[in-house]
Amino acid sequence: MYGVDVGGHHEFIEWFAEHPAEAQIEFRASGTAEEAVNRTTATIGGWSLGGEEMGGERAHELHFGLPVELEEAMAYTDAEDRYEAIETAIAALTACINGTIGYNALRKGLEIEGVMTTVRVPVDLRVLFGIHGVEEAAGMYGDLEIDVAVTAPNLTEAEMEMVREFPKRSPVYNLITREHPSEPSFTFGS
Repeated sequence: MYGVDVGGHHEFIEWFAEHPAEAQIEFRASGTAEEAVNRTTATIGGWSLGGEEMGGERAHELHFGLPVELEEAMAYTDAEDRYEAIETAIAALTACINGTIGYNALRKGLEIEGVMTTVRVPVDLRVLFGIHGVEEAAGMYGDLEIDVAVTAPNLTEAEMEMVREFPKRSPVYNLITREHPSEPSFTFGS
């Protein structure tokens, strides 16, 4: 069910619940700016579980920039189509909501055949381009719209209500929708 061995999955979740310190996960990514402004090659690699380093051989690369039409409008000399960072963040949100619904449906024994999540967010980039001051950064985004289509013909009304609450358990949903104050740490070299 759901592409996992249910018994093995439940054993992992029990271990996770019983060993919170060893179950602490840290994900990482790094991004290197390219020659053209706003283009970055980001790498997703190693991660840790309970302080133990894992995934040292991983090296997934993502190439960020802008849609080609925006690069052309912004006078890039060699326009190309890239993932835009905001698009990637909301795409990650769709994946995390889908996974969260799947994990929790599995936990509750619900039969869900499919999930499709669509996310939209209007963006005002005047702060980015220095037209507005940093103090107006909180107004960059309009309301985040999240639509979830669940295919599950045998759910009761109570089970559907339960599924409606599952996205609130999504780590990426909580990363994006909650305030996480953080000041970047800078180093400068020559």
